[in-house]
Amino acid sequence: MARRAVDLRNRVPTIALFELTEGEYRPVAAAAAGSSFVMREPFDFSVDPAELLGDEAPVEESATGEG
Repeated sequence: MARRAVDLRNRVPTIALFELTEGEYRPVAAAAAGSSFVMREPFDFSVDPAELLGDEAPVEESATGEG
C-alpha cells in the first residue's frame, strides 16, 4: 500500500511517496519545487511540484478586489 503526501508549507510545494513496509511507512520518492517527482507504483507519474501552485493571485491583490 502506498501513500502520497503533498505539502504546501510556505508556498514551497513538495511531494513525498511512502510505502507501507513491515507496519511502517517508509519514504520511496520525494521532490521539492524545481525538481521532478517520479513514481512507478501504483502507476507511472511525474510532475514538478511547482506546477501544483497554478496561477493564483497573491493574497494582497485578491483581498483588495482587484484583478
